[in-house]
Amino acid sequence: MLKGIGKSHGKTIIMGEHAVVYGYPAIAIPLVSIPVIVRINEIDNKKESTLSSKYYVGKINDLPESLSGVKFLINLLDEKLNKNSVKYSISIESSLPIERGLGSSAAIGTAITRAFFNFFDDTLTHDILVDYVNKSETVTHGKASGLDALTVISNAPVQFSRKDPVNYFTFKTDGFLVIADSGVKGKTKETVSDVKKMYDNDPQTIGEILKQLGQCTKKTSLTLNNNRLKDLGQTFNEANSLLSELNLSIPKTDKLIKSANNAGALGSKITGGGRGGCIISLARNLTSAEMIQKALIKSGAEQTWLQPLSIYAEESDGD
Repeated sequence: MLKGIGKSHGKTIIMGEHAVVYGYPAIAIPLVSIPVIVRINEIDNKKESTLSSKYYVGKINDLPESLSGVKFLINLLDEKLNKNSVKYSISIESSLPIERGLGSSAAIGTAITRAFFNFFDDTLTHDILVDYVNKSETVTHGKASGLDALTVISNAPVQFSRKDPVNYFTFKTDGFLVIADSGVKGKTKETVSDVKKMYDNDPQTIGEILKQLGQCTKKTSLTLNNNRLKDLGQTFNEANSLLSELNLSIPKTDKLIKSANNAGALGSKITGGGRGGCIISLARNLTSAEMIQKALIKSGAEQTWLQPLSIYAEESDGD
């Protein structure tokens, strides 16, 4: 009986969300401590192929609209690889919350693609993997930038823009990121569409905000490389104000950001599509990060994660 397995992990955008869709740079880091594992097992050919996950259990043909990207990807891969009409069951193990800006859909797409190629014993290159995941992301989110796909595939931080080659890099920065889930589903597809409408209606004003977000990414790159945590925190706050001008904040994320900053964060911001999802806060050290974490939980964060920035000083490549 055929078996296949594919793995991936989450991501968080440090700087540049939304602006990256318009050609400005963005920086994202892989969250290797939040894994996604997909397993495929061959089943009786008389049965229908199925999917089992915390999001949905049932026939692949009956996948709901909320998993349209997953269904589209599975059908693409099946058409490409399944020459003998093999029936199979797919299981998805993921601790990533969906629709929170942590790259859940891209991570699942990556793990599914890797599992399919492993299941059918076919060669999967980096470029082919990125292509499949981006196709799935376009169905899920609309105009996808491609950053999520590149980051959940990578073990290294990624600087990305549509104008320049992808840059996998390391940095020597102390401190911690505190990631907090608001408990409110983000609306990436909706917010990407709404920002585009705002831009089309007023390209001068919205274009200037997007440009300033792009400049925040450049500042972030400099502060990461020079271990200037205080300046990085100020850039977080600046970017959050700009994202709020794009109508991407909600009272819950505003409350969490205020709570984190009052608890000693150097700066905090929305991460991802906005109108829900997660926030990230910058802490000087582990003690500060734990204090911020407690304050966020007290203020209603559904989940929190601590991510040391020092791990990105290790040499690693894009795959």
